[in-house]
Amino acid sequence: LFYNAKEARKYDSSSRMVGIQREITLRAIELLHFPDDGKKRFLLDIGCGSGLSGQVLSESGHIWVGCDVSRDMLDVANERLADAAASKSGRSHNSMATMAMADDDDD
Repeated sequence: LFYNAKEARKYDSSSRMVGIQREITLRAIELLHFPDDGKKRFLLDIGCGSGLSGQVLSESGHIWVGCDVSRDMLDVANERLADAAASKSGRSHNSMATMAMADDDDD
């Protein structure tokens, strides 16, 4: 499913989606069974979308990199990261990478 700019912003502003992404991400962290050693983990968020789950990863003290097929979702994610960096000093910088397919690709 690809999101254009309008749908990406709609997804990102939905309190329902924010809640679902938070729940899923917290459960994923729990299932990873990281040792309780206070160390930050470096995580790859494949299909990161607008960065909702990445935000939870950051709040949980982890470092993450996200990739997504939707450039518009990544734009929203990058805006989220820029806003967070502007409002909090010392926040880790997270990178977004696009894996958008060429227009002539079938898959």
